[in-house]
Amino acid sequence: MVSRGRTLGRLRVIEQLARSNNGFSLSVGSKSTKLADVNVDPNKGARPDILATVFHLPFGPELFDTILFTDVLQYLPVNTESLAFSEIRRCLKRTGRLVLSVPNAIGVFTLLDPDRWLLGNHPYTVEKISRIMVGDGWRIEHLTASGGIWEAIGLLIYYLIEYPLSRILGREVPGPLGLGEMADAQYSRPSGSGYTIFMVCSWKGEAIL
Repeated sequence: MVSRGRTLGRLRVIEQLARSNNGFSLSVGSKSTKLADVNVDPNKGARPDILATVFHLPFGPELFDTILFTDVLQYLPVNTESLAFSEIRRCLKRTGRLVLSVPNAIGVFTLLDPDRWLLGNHPYTVEKISRIMVGDGWRIEHLTASGGIWEAIGLLIYYLIEYPLSRILGREVPGPLGLGEMADAQYSRPSGSGYTIFMVCSWKGEAIL
């Protein structure tokens, strides 16, 4: 969520985690945000630097110090996580870090998530995403959850009001004044029942070439 030029909420946390790791960075599934040196997305409308999917990244091995894979995993076909992480691992330096975020499978948030109704996304529990990462050979260096009901309400307003109006008017329609700040405040307080799970991981096995 961005307000008045400032990165807020989930994106602020991601930006802070990425900034803690220096070097050349890649964002896989950049959408309209540009938080890395190179931004990849399969959707041309997101205006990425390169059109590509996480399953076929057009880069050589061990190129990036940091790879952002944020709020993308839940949209991939079920049981394809290992394929995605294998390709990410190939492009990440041995000393590199993966910054990951996924929606937390908390009942009220799942119920209010329009992405789940429209696109069939599948949120993760902390236990499930941790099991996947460790099972795939990653070391979890940072794990937290934060965000709350204002993020959920903001998404509902976006899908039901802002996005349709933007399509009709041909320009971006801003959200309710102050909603971004309220959502941002909840992202400043870590909670096991937070809206988004954040991870920073490193690879503890051998590199894939």
